Amino acid sequence: MTQDLARILGRIGRPRIAVVGDAILDEYVWGEVERISPEGPIPVLRVARREHRAGGAGSVASNLGRLGADVAFFGVRGADPAGEKLSGLLGLDGVDAGGAVVESGRPTTAKTRFIGYVQHANRAQQQMLRVDDEVSRPIEAKTLETLLYRFESAGRQRRFDAVLVSDYMKGLVSAQLLRVLRGAARDTPFLIDPALAGDYDAYRGSFLICPNRYEASRATGIDCSALEGCSEAARKLVADLDLQAAAVTMDRDGIYLHERSGRSRHFPTRARIVADVTGAGDMVLSVLGLLVAAGAELTHAVDLANIAAGIEVRKIGVTPVSREEILQELRYRNHPGVSKIKKLDELRQLLAADRAKGKQIVFTNGCFDLLHPGHHHLLHGAAAEGDILVVAVNSDASIRRIKGPGRPVIPEEERLLQLAALEVVDYVIAFEDDTPIPLLEAIRPGVLVKGEEYRDGIVVGREIVESNGGRIAFVSQMPGFSTTSILAKRDGS
Repeated sequence: MTQDLARILGRIGRPRIAVVGDAILDEYVWGEVERISPEGPIPVLRVARREHRAGGAGSVASNLGRLGADVAFFGVRGADPAGEKLSGLLGLDGVDAGGAVVESGRPTTAKTRFIGYVQHANRAQQQMLRVDDEVSRPIEAKTLETLLYRFESAGRQRRFDAVLVSDYMKGLVSAQLLRVLRGAARDTPFLIDPALAGDYDAYRGSFLICPNRYEASRATGIDCSALEGCSEAARKLVADLDLQAAAVTMDRDGIYLHERSGRSRHFPTRARIVADVTGAGDMVLSVLGLLVAAGAELTHAVDLANIAAGIEVRKIGVTPVSREEILQELRYRNHPGVSKIKKLDELRQLLAADRAKGKQIVFTNGCFDLLHPGHHHLLHGAAAEGDILVVAVNSDASIRRIKGPGRPVIPEEERLLQLAALEVVDYVIAFEDDTPIPLLEAIRPGVLVKGEEYRDGIVVGREIVESNGGRIAFVSQMPGFSTTSILAKRDGS
């Protein structure tokens, strides 16, 4: 089944997809909290950086752009810097944002999240406040007319393979809008991420809707806290709204799909550490739309959407997922250690949580080509120095620069997996630089572990670790074992 999904994802090409809905400019303001304001009992956030991302229907469009679809976005924005920024972000992800109509007097919907941390190292991250700049009144008649004209014109130039509607109840999506859109895109499947509302009549006749369990409960009156309720709600939605299918997303419990044919299936999710659930619903709609537009079987589409959502919740904020990330998850989904392999952003969040619990972070690094008893000895010694062991691994390109064109013998992905399968290792991360200095600056471990042979030499990163109150530890060398000596014996030298 895994190979089938990988093959399907690899063959879907570049379907033409229209995304209609409420785009949001998401701003993340990150900073350190060192003190309480003298003006009141509130923390003072000292801003370190700001990030902007496309959210809402913009997130769906960006997801699809990153996934390799040909995407056209249709929505409403204000004549303001936030609207310009949002259009620019969509363009960077390859989205045609020419269908975004500017309505004067209406601000671009923007959500600003203030995220604080302590002790310079992103420790104990916490969202402190969210500020929304928006209006939810219905769009003007002239705006609707312009949007429909642009949609029809784009559809005449090249037929859409699917239309995805993301409804955040900001005044754009209505029964009238959907009725006219369906008339302009006959026989094209419409997939809807519905609003948190009690009346879903506007979505009647769509191909599929994908509410979360709370939205499904609100729309049907059925308690969806358990799987049985989600199943009943999905059946009711399909019957009452004349849908081809309903896919109820159930956060940690996965997705429940019910089709008009009567076929039903629960798609459980694999247990994982959740960093942020923001954007998971957008990701489900994006992947469902991508696969349906490409003509894939609906069960395959839901399976892949479930996997993609699982990747999304490991990231902070609304962050697109690539086809390669999904393929890698498929490739190693049953490997015992794959969940330990991390990207830097995710690892920083996990380590911040570990530090908040008072755990000591230990760091060691190397090529780890041809894993041998000497490596095992080093790793066990390193783990004994603290609570959480992070192993940083040189990338293939980095090893080639350091050791020459004949190395590594074992490719990067396999080296990462071999280390991740070891019980003594908590997290594994690859790095592209010739030294781990950028990683040490980002992670700021309490202990840096090296082999005994480095005791009287230069320890790269010592200054960084010690300046942050950490220490250097050495593990005795196990004589007779090194990748170089093993390869020399193999070659008879």
